Amino acid sequence: MSIPSVKKTLFIIVFSALFLIPLLGTSQPSRIKVPKRMSKITTTDKFVSKTFELYNKVFIYDSLTIAGVEIPGELEDELMESAVRDIDSLWEVVPDIIDDISDASFMKQAKATLNLNKAKKALKYCGNYMKSTVVGKKEDEE
Repeated sequence: MSIPSVKKTLFIIVFSALFLIPLLGTSQPSRIKVPKRMSKITTTDKFVSKTFELYNKVFIYDSLTIAGVEIPGELEDELMESAVRDIDSLWEVVPDIIDDISDASFMKQAKATLNLNKAKKALKYCGNYMKSTVVGKKEDEE
């Protein structure tokens, strides 16, 4: 092989690896990772941990439904009750978050903001899944 054909082959391999392989992935997005370090602001850390507890339940449930696993009715009801409890515990913490962040040092504020952004992504995933599930069930009933 000559040098130009080696470069051309290398270019094709790199192009396919960078642009085409991610398109071949599954329809489910990758799991959002829990923040590694806490912000040391108790309300923010509690909100983030409760958010990811809820997210993990929804993500596992979504993964099972995508895989085609039949989920028993009792387990599904228990998951929904647990999710409702998690959402209620989130609402308990929300009013104090802003005050606690504003009283903290700059570094704690920055870490809390980063953690809250990850929690926001997790909640957005949960909301989108719930919306698609409810809309899907309504369409099935009609």
